[in-house]
Amino acid sequence: MVSFIVIEYHSIEEIKGFICSLDHATSGLDYEIIISSNSQYSKEEQTEILSFFPKIVWTFNERNGGFAYGMNEGLKVAKGDILAVVNPDVKIRSSLAPMINYLESNSKVGIVAPKIIDAEGIIQDSFRHFVTPWGFFVRQVGWIKDKGKLHEKNFQEPVYGDWVIGAFMVCRRFFYEKVGGLSDDYFMYCEDMDWCKRAHLAGYEVVYFPETVVEYKGTRSARHSWKYAKIHIRSLLTYWRKYGF
Repeated sequence: MVSFIVIEYHSIEEIKGFICSLDHATSGLDYEIIISSNSQYSKEEQTEILSFFPKIVWTFNERNGGFAYGMNEGLKVAKGDILAVVNPDVKIRSSLAPMINYLESNSKVGIVAPKIIDAEGIIQDSFRHFVTPWGFFVRQVGWIKDKGKLHEKNFQEPVYGDWVIGAFMVCRRFFYEKVGGLSDDYFMYCEDMDWCKRAHLAGYEVVYFPETVVEYKGTRSARHSWKYAKIHIRSLLTYWRKYGF
């Protein structure tokens, strides 16, 4: 069984879109949907939400502890042998079966992630080299050529890489039990890179699987808001302190 663990923070409408997109993408797959909510809804609101989603497992978390915290709360109750960590505004655009079959057939693969496009079909920057201080500077200064934009090569076959973004990440239960969940050292940003780093350190590979396609367009909040930029920088410093500069 596949467990889809979806983070929720005042994003009910996005959740509905994700659920609708699963219909054509999960043919032949046994799955469950777990919504891990950091929204701190009242008891009355929780009851109403549960009445709208009777076949979905909800965890209403005690606090808004961030992305990794929320995902870990959902992972705790997941029952599947395959675990998919998903953002609420993702929409599945192709069958998930090839990616899941690939993961199950390759024991050295720890985390696998699909190709990500936006609503116009433009391939998104979703798998990358590990971020170094110099690499971070290059990404911020537009006049320097950023060689880290691997997505621009439009790969057709699976690619082994450093890390994939947390919008849609899939692993096996065995990997999760060995490596652990996402690190809540981060409120948001870098928890996906950290998870992939720990995968490599444990002897697993991280794979970008372009045959499977999902739609998602991140807001890049850190580029447009000083508040989120500070969170991003704080997370990067945490990551570099843990694994070196």
